[in-house]
Amino acid sequence: MKNTRYSLLYPLLLLLLSTAFLFSSCRKDEDDDQLDQLRITENTELYRLMRDWYYWYDSIPRINPAKFANVYDLLEGIRYRPLDRWSYVTTREEYESFFIQSKFIGYGFGSAFDEDGRLRISFIFNENDLYENGVRRSWIIERINGSVVQPGVNINQLLGPNEIGVTNTFLFRKPDGTNEEMTVQKDEVFMNTVLHKEVLEAGNRKVGYLVLQGFRTPTFGELDAAVDFFNSEGGIDDLILDLRYNGGGQTNVANYLASIIGGQAVDGKAFAKFIFNDKRNDQNFTDFFDASQETLNLGRLITIATDRTASASEMVINGLRPFMDVHIIGDDTYGKPMGQRVFPRDLYAFLPVTFKIANADGFGDYFDGLPADSYVVDDVTRLFGDPEEASLKEALTFIETGSFSMLPRKKSLYVQPWE
Repeated sequence: MKNTRYSLLYPLLLLLLSTAFLFSSCRKDEDDDQLDQLRITENTELYRLMRDWYYWYDSIPRINPAKFANVYDLLEGIRYRPLDRWSYVTTREEYESFFIQSKFIGYGFGSAFDEDGRLRISFIFNENDLYENGVRRSWIIERINGSVVQPGVNINQLLGPNEIGVTNTFLFRKPDGTNEEMTVQKDEVFMNTVLHKEVLEAGNRKVGYLVLQGFRTPTFGELDAAVDFFNSEGGIDDLILDLRYNGGGQTNVANYLASIIGGQAVDGKAFAKFIFNDKRNDQNFTDFFDASQETLNLGRLITIATDRTASASEMVINGLRPFMDVHIIGDDTYGKPMGQRVFPRDLYAFLPVTFKIANADGFGDYFDGLPADSYVVDDVTRLFGDPEEASLKEALTFIETGSFSMLPRKKSLYVQPWE
């Protein structure tokens, strides 16, 4: 009886186990099928969108989107490589956090190697632990977690993933020559776009100095505050617009800034022409200056740039040039005369290049960048606003004397603009 009972229970146990495994396997197969179908749907949607909206749509190879592992690989497989360095896919959450809320996860600073190979803070946002602990532009990062920082070291790799709570220990060399160690965690950082504003003098002229790091939704309010500040100081005769760390952003913010600078003299005139592909040329339009807000009403603009000054920054420079003298000090700009339209989806935001930008004169093919009038190395050893900082000194000299130093061309040493 004992043996008989076990002979009956054993097959029953096998049956129960195999049935449970069958149900589990079925669920797993169903989940895999749903994920695979979602992947194919997303890939197909991006592929169709690119063949319709992409500026270089006629260069896209005919492929089966289902064969790509994800939308990121698909985009890399079809982008127009001779020119397109900018189309990208991100999550919708990341897109809205960065451009609309102006937030990201990290420490909130940029860095650059100086001429002696020392990594320095090039800029720092003003709402993070490092800033509150006194860290400023020009501070040297000697070590991260005990590792010596020198040219060739990937600082992003040393700092680890951009996740809240990731902890690193920095050893800083301060401007007074002393060292200070700080252990801090990564957190959500608000990116203020106006890094510095000040009124300086050059000869008998009052000069506004504005360092702008990006063109994002909060920039509107920050620009209004900057204009109020300059006007509260009795107004300015010239503006030095420092865009050396500005990789661009929203085109409507670029128009807002350009309208502030040009004021009533440019109001209602063409700021930029948006030119789409021949399938979508019904989308072509001209964006006009709008000086309905408080403005500076300037007759010329002096900009500080590097080869990372791009996109909306170049749009401001190029858009104002038909109506005033615009001078560039530092280095040739990056060279992005193209723009992206955002296509938000449930999970992703697709940002393919969809249009070309030209100014009122029709000029827009500056793929090699807008050339500088005077080439000056980014002097990360000094604070923003220091009259001896190389680029600012050159700008002030030009305003006072009307001529540049005619410095020999030397590419900027600016690297690692982000964490």
